[in-house]
Amino acid sequence: MNNVWVFMEQKQGKLQPIGLELLSECRRKLGKDIPISAVYFGDVLTQKDIETMTYCGADVIISTLDGKLSNYDTHYYTQAVENLMKSERPDVFLIGSTLEGRDLAPRVSARLNTGLTADATILDFEMGDKLLLLATRPALGGNLFATIICENTVPQMATIRPSIFKIEEDKSRTSQVKNVEFHCDTLSKVKVLNSEKLTHKKVELNKAQVIVAGGRGVSNMFPALKEIAQLLGGEVAASRAVVDANIEQKDRLVGQTGTTVHPKVYFASGISGAIQHISGMDKSELIIAVNTDPNALIFDVADVSIIADAKQVLPLVREELKAIVALKNL
Repeated sequence: MNNVWVFMEQKQGKLQPIGLELLSECRRKLGKDIPISAVYFGDVLTQKDIETMTYCGADVIISTLDGKLSNYDTHYYTQAVENLMKSERPDVFLIGSTLEGRDLAPRVSARLNTGLTADATILDFEMGDKLLLLATRPALGGNLFATIICENTVPQMATIRPSIFKIEEDKSRTSQVKNVEFHCDTLSKVKVLNSEKLTHKKVELNKAQVIVAGGRGVSNMFPALKEIAQLLGGEVAASRAVVDANIEQKDRLVGQTGTTVHPKVYFASGISGAIQHISGMDKSELIIAVNTDPNALIFDVADVSIIADAKQVLPLVREELKAIVALKNL
C-alpha cells in the first residue's frame, strides 16, 4: 500500500508547526486515497496533540514514548526511526528542515541506504506503479530550482523548509494511534551540558501578518522602515546584502538561507528580487514592491509595482500612515 510518514517534531512536549504544515500539505496534495501517518517521539502524548495531528491530516499516529525520547537526542531518535522501519517502510518519509531535522534525516537515510533531498521548498507526488515523491529545491546558489526524484529505494526522503505550507484543520477527521515500544541496546554519547536563552528576543517573521522589508537600496533607512512596520503592527525584514553588512540581524533575513514567510502583506523596498530572496516570500498574499529599476525581478512576483526611488517613497508612506493612525485616535 502506498503511504506517507511525517515526522512530528516536539520541543519540551510541545508540537512544532513544521510537522503540522507537512501533514496539511500532504493531505491537500494526496486527497483521501493515500494514508498518512504522523510519527511522534517523546515521553507523553496528550489527547490534544492526537486531535491536532488528526485534524491536520494524519490517518495513523505512530507513537514511541520513552523517557530517553523526551528531548531530541541524535542517537536515540535515529535508533527509534530505524526500529520503526524494520517492520514497515513507507513509500515517503518527510522531516522538517529544522536544526533537529537536518541532523536526523541524513543519519536515518544512511542507516536505511536510501536517498535524501535536503531543504526542499516544493512538494508534489506522482502516482504510477508506486507513489513517487517529487521534491523541488533551489540549486546552484539559488539560480534555478531542481526537482529531485529517488525512485529506486524506499523510503523516499526529504527535509522541507518550515513556514512554507499553511496549516489547515478538518475537525471531522478520525485516526488510530499505534504505540511502538522503544528498544536501544547502546547509550547515547551525546550529553547536553548547558542550555542558555538568547540574550535578545528572536524575531519570528514567519508569524508576522505584515512585513516591511528593505534591501541594499534603503540600507540607511531602516529606522524609517521600523517606524512604518510599527504603525502597521508588523515586522521588519531584510535582504542578504543588508544582513551581510551587519545592518540587521540574521533572524530578520528573508530568503533561501533565511526565513520563509507568507504574510498577508509584504512591502519590499530597495530589493531587486534575486531568486534567493523571492523563494522566501513569493507566497505572500499581497506583495508591494518599490524599486527604481523597471526590470527588477521583484516586479515579476509583485501585485503592486511602484517604479520610484524608495528613499522618496518611504517618507510619504510613513506620513500617510501617521495621519491614518491620528484619525483613528480622534
